[in-house]
Amino acid sequence: MNPSSFSPRPTERLRDDLLVWYKEVSRSLPWRINRTPYRVWVSEIMLQQTTVRAVLGYFERFLERFPDVDSLAEAPVEDVLKLWEGLGYYQRARNLHKAARIIASGGFPETVEGWMNLPGVGRSTAGAVCSIALGQETPILDANVRRVLGRLRGISPGDAVRESPDLWELSKAFVTEASDPGEVNQALMEIGAVVCLTRKPLCTVCPWSLDCASCGAPEEILNPPRKKKEKQIRIRTALIPSDESGYFLVQGRDRLLEGLWDVFSVSGPPGEGQMPFGKVLHEYSHFREEVFLVREERSLLEAALGETSSLWLAKGEESPVALTGVARKILRFRDSQKKRKKP
Repeated sequence: MNPSSFSPRPTERLRDDLLVWYKEVSRSLPWRINRTPYRVWVSEIMLQQTTVRAVLGYFERFLERFPDVDSLAEAPVEDVLKLWEGLGYYQRARNLHKAARIIASGGFPETVEGWMNLPGVGRSTAGAVCSIALGQETPILDANVRRVLGRLRGISPGDAVRESPDLWELSKAFVTEASDPGEVNQALMEIGAVVCLTRKPLCTVCPWSLDCASCGAPEEILNPPRKKKEKQIRIRTALIPSDESGYFLVQGRDRLLEGLWDVFSVSGPPGEGQMPFGKVLHEYSHFREEVFLVREERSLLEAALGETSSLWLAKGEESPVALTGVARKILRFRDSQKKRKKP
């Protein structure tokens, strides 16, 4: 990539080509219909660090249960987490609920600064809501757009993060004096999602292929290898009633699992005399968890729980509360074990 020797066309011309491409190939997504601040905001929070494919079903179920900000604000946070179950990064759901209560009492913000005062809303999310729902000339710079604009100008991936002020200015130029700034921002996100992919970008179908300083660059330049940090491993032991009648669930206490329920467990590997019958692995962003499964008498588990707030989930019963990813894996593991035992 050699940006010093490349002179793309003016931003206005690039924007026009982008919009022509977008109108021809854009995906039909539910949050692109009826672009209200509430719908756009919910979709943008869901899409943070998550793919469109994963969000589609969640968005429609969420809007069916919480059709407006008042219904979301009035709901217990446990109901919000249950509906979010499986989408991950649960702090987003907690912040969405907190922000809904603020909006319900004071109204929707009308500026980027106002949106950024809400829990869980950064500059790019605020810019997306203000442009898509309110028609304001506000730029965005999520991961997709940063990659697209960085490659357009021939900026290496690492530098794209460090040079974000310049990319913010470029993003701003795309929406300035645009007839529909929200459409422009959606087009920028779309081209990053379906054409300018992280790996093996589809340059031959890109409307900017003749203007992009990175078009045709080798993969090692577009994605230089990065040394992966070794993740910390945390080990615990899940205690399963030996009569297979169900599970004891306890509520998470730390910030990561706040409001979620997990199978009752103890820290560390199985103790002496405890023979694990399985192991479940789960990846978090900064650590990996290994959970050994052991059987224990139900009466002993009840005694071990003591005064701990717990919930009994009977065999075959659907959980009424939001479960952690590990808990869902444990339940699926047990189900698969039972199926193998059948003749």
